[in-house]
Amino acid sequence: MKRYITHDIFVFLGALISLILIGCNSSTQWNDLEFYNVEKLEQLTESPIETNEEDSDAFAQLHKKENREMDVKVDMQFLKSDNMANERVCKLINDQLVEILLKQSSELTVDEAVAQYIEDVKKEFHGDEVASIYYDHLTGRAEYGRENIINYRLVEDVFMGGAHPCTITTILRFNAMTGEFIALENLFPYPQQQELQELLLEKLMKMNQARSLEDLHKRGILEMSDMFISNNFALREDSIEFYYNEYDIAPYAYGAFSICLSYEEVQKLMPSMHENQ
Repeated sequence: MKRYITHDIFVFLGALISLILIGCNSSTQWNDLEFYNVEKLEQLTESPIETNEEDSDAFAQLHKKENREMDVKVDMQFLKSDNMANERVCKLINDQLVEILLKQSSELTVDEAVAQYIEDVKKEFHGDEVASIYYDHLTGRAEYGRENIINYRLVEDVFMGGAHPCTITTILRFNAMTGEFIALENLFPYPQQQELQELLLEKLMKMNQARSLEDLHKRGILEMSDMFISNNFALREDSIEFYYNEYDIAPYAYGAFSICLSYEEVQKLMPSMHENQ
């Protein structure tokens, strides 16, 4: 009798261990994705412009003794995995980061794409006769979002001449299980986008204590453009963040705007959310 009881205990423990292993393996694809940094900095100083005293170019005369300085920095995260099953997902996401953010061919390796991006900026610098100080800094970071979503945020701090530098943020979203890019249309069908736009406008008014669109105009917001749904959005755990860069909906002095809508606020506009429940 004891032998049967002992046998049953081992069977039970074996089944329990199997269930634990199966549970662990079911989330392996998500857990095995890792981020690593690729960082490259290049600085360049260009000698003063050679001119003669009779040169009629006022700019050349003014800047003939100035060095021109360029500073380009790329500090971006990319994905990797020790799990062969996830290599395809990592490559698919990395390829899209290279193509969309660095504007390079996905046939290049990540390191080659970063190097080529810097070469392209150097060409712009050499061809620009205005800016004496020229810099372009890219910082890209990945973060986990809602239900196996990876949000990727690239911040570009750039100055190529003019009254002031500019900061441009680009946000992309990927399905961590498939590597597929998630567009606005994948979440909000076109018929629902008008209502989404109205929700964003309402939230913008509340943020600025405005009672009407006219009140926003008086503050300089949406004075030169209509409200629109930003393609820069992140699927965070508790809400969707819609990001508006400088000048998108307000003057430079206002900076960027971040409007967050909870999933409860938009759930009726997202058929895919109901399908996943």
